[in-house]
Amino acid sequence: MQSRDGNRRENLDVLYENGSTCAVRRNPYLVEFEAQRSQGYAGRRQGRAPGGRRNSAGRRSQGYAGSRQGQPLEDRRNSAGRRSQGYAGSRQGQALEDRRCGADQGSLRQQLTWERPGAGRGYDTGSQMSQVPARRPGGRRNTARRRRMAMMQRALVGVWIFCILVLVATLLIRNSQVSAGQKGTQQGENAGAAAKPQYSGYQVQGLPAEEFAKHPAWTEDFLTVNEYSRPGDPLESVKNIFVHYTANPGTSAAQNKSYFEGLKDSHETSASSHFIIGYEGEIIQCVPLDEIAYAVQSRNGDSVSIECCYLAEDGSFTQETYDSLLSLLRWLLDVYDLDAEDILRHYDCGGKKCPLYYTENPGAWEELKKDVDKL
Repeated sequence: MQSRDGNRRENLDVLYENGSTCAVRRNPYLVEFEAQRSQGYAGRRQGRAPGGRRNSAGRRSQGYAGSRQGQPLEDRRNSAGRRSQGYAGSRQGQALEDRRCGADQGSLRQQLTWERPGAGRGYDTGSQMSQVPARRPGGRRNTARRRRMAMMQRALVGVWIFCILVLVATLLIRNSQVSAGQKGTQQGENAGAAAKPQYSGYQVQGLPAEEFAKHPAWTEDFLTVNEYSRPGDPLESVKNIFVHYTANPGTSAAQNKSYFEGLKDSHETSASSHFIIGYEGEIIQCVPLDEIAYAVQSRNGDSVSIECCYLAEDGSFTQETYDSLLSLLRWLLDVYDLDAEDILRHYDCGGKKCPLYYTENPGAWEELKKDVDKL
């Protein structure tokens, strides 16, 4: 009996690899059964005499045999089956507890191995370290490759962002330049419109403002209103343009204008003209175009007169005087809707040899009118 209990205890103990025992919970049914059996056995042995034990054993064997004989065969078979099933159940329960204990020990060893592999507990560090999953040979290479790819992607993203910023900055600069140019153009147009007179519906010296603004360059230096050179009487209409010469060679346009101005004081005679052209081509306006001038006595009320300075003794004009005369005649013909044949010499009205050169050279006069038509 003792050897059987000892073997059963040895079967219930579990050993580590180094021989240390592990406290394993035993099958509770077996423990209780063993405890009760040992207690009952000891009590019966103490309270029973030797002879009694023999009688008891005899009676027990007889009773057992009688019970065996009186018990039906089927009952005995059922009892044997129940006993075998109970023993097998106890064996299965014991095996289950042993497996649970083994699993707990395995998990404990794994935790100890991962937390402190081979840290002085007597474990086989080599066998435990073999359970650690080894790294793949190409792990470091793959990691480096992934890092390089990530860096390249970041660089590409940075380049794209930089290009977009440059494009946006370029567009903003171009738009600002265009808007500044448009603003400057608009300001220039506004300034030009402000500087340019608004002639619509206005008249200047009896002419539409738009047409008057097209006149050739001249200097307005009007005579003082007086009865000898500028009476201030209105010029009702213009039918002809008269060309004169000053009859004073070598004098300038300013000097002849001063002569006309001085007549208001000298009362020497009555004389003036609307324009004086100097021998250098300068033009001075002495009388407004909507007033009469004292130039052609019988035609002062319907004509415009032009005095021309000269240097030559024959009365011929300098080229500068000639060019300025042509441009002024062309403008007057246009604004008064006249033809070249409406240009007359002072000689053509009254017989006075003025201008001298063109009265003595009729062909030159015809050539002058042709030159006006060419403009």
